[in-house]
Amino acid sequence: MAGVENGILFKASVLQEWTRKIFQHYGVPEKDADAFAASLIDANLTGVDTHGITRMLPTFMKRLETKVLGAETNLEIVREQASTALINCNNGIGQVSSEYAMNMAIEKAKKTGIAMVATTNGNHFGSCSYWSMKALEHNMIGFASTNAPPAVAPVGGAEAMLGTNPFSIAIPAGKEKPFVLDMATSVVARGRIHLYAKQNMEMEPGWALDEQGNPTTDPHEALKGFLTTIGGYKGYGISLAIDMMCGVLTGSSYGTHFPGFLADNLVDPTNLGCIFAAINIESFNDVAEFTETMDNAIRDIKNCKKAAGVDRIFIPGEKEAEAREKRLAEGIPIPEIIVKDFVAMGKSLNIPFPAH
Repeated sequence: MAGVENGILFKASVLQEWTRKIFQHYGVPEKDADAFAASLIDANLTGVDTHGITRMLPTFMKRLETKVLGAETNLEIVREQASTALINCNNGIGQVSSEYAMNMAIEKAKKTGIAMVATTNGNHFGSCSYWSMKALEHNMIGFASTNAPPAVAPVGGAEAMLGTNPFSIAIPAGKEKPFVLDMATSVVARGRIHLYAKQNMEMEPGWALDEQGNPTTDPHEALKGFLTTIGGYKGYGISLAIDMMCGVLTGSSYGTHFPGFLADNLVDPTNLGCIFAAINIESFNDVAEFTETMDNAIRDIKNCKKAAGVDRIFIPGEKEAEAREKRLAEGIPIPEIIVKDFVAMGKSLNIPFPAH
C-alpha cells in the first residue's frame, strides 16, 4: 500500500463531493469535475493514496489556479484508423482525456478485436489501474501506461533521466477477483516518497538514493536524489521502453525534456504521453472458458506451497480490492496533518471540508 496506514476516517462519497466542488470552483465543468474527483477518490479507496486527494489535490489546485492546467478539456483526434487513434488533449485534464481514450479503445476492440489509443499533450491521469480496469466489464483485457518527468537514473548513471513510468494490465476472471497489475518501474512511486516526507516517516531501504547516489531511508534526502528501478537493469529497460512508446511514439515529452514535476512547474504544460489498449477476449477464446481457466490459474497460484511464516499468497490487485471493500465500509484514512491542510483550504475557498 502506498503511504497511509492510519488517520481520521471519512466516507468516500463525502470526500468525492467535496473534491468535485473544489474543481468546479476553478472552472472545471461539472461532468468533468465528477470524473476528475471520482478517479482520485478511487485511488484512495484502493489504498493507493499517492494518487488520491491525499497528495494530488493540492497540486491539481495550484495548476488549475495558475492555469498551467486547462480547466476545460478540448480533445482533438489527430490520427485515426479502425483499431488505433492518437488524441491531442490540448493540455486538458488527464482523467477526462483518459476516460475518453480508454472508452474509445474498448469500442474499437469490440469491432476489431484489439485496439490501442494514445494521447499526447496530456496531464497526470491518476492511477493506471483505474483505466485498465474499465475493460473488465466488457470482457476485455485492459492496458494503460504513461511516462513522467525524470526521477530515476539509468543503471550506471548519476542523473535523473527517466520517470517512474507506470503501467497496468487488468485481466478478468470468473468467481475469483480479476488479475490487476499496476506498478511503477521504480521500486516505489515518487508520490509515496512525498507522503512519507509529509508524515516524517522513515522509508524502507532500497527505495531511493540521495544526491550523491548513496542509499537513504530519509524521504527528504530522497526527494533531492533519485529513485531506484525495480530489478536493476531490467526495470531500467522497461522504464525506457515505456518512455519511448508513451513519449517518442506519441510526439509527447520524454526523458529530460519535461519542464519539471507537477508541484514544482507552474509555468509550462507537462505534455505527458499515455497509451490505452483493450483486447477483446472473444477474439481469441470463449469468455466463459477463459474466465473459468483464469479462476483455475489463480487458484493454482494461491494454493502454492507457502514459505515459512507466510499465511497467504496474493494475486496482483487482490490487496487493492480488499482495501476498497474495507474503506467503503469504514472510511478513507486521511492523516491528521493533511486534514488540517484540507480544512484551511476549504476555508480559503468557502467550501468547508466535511466533518468526519
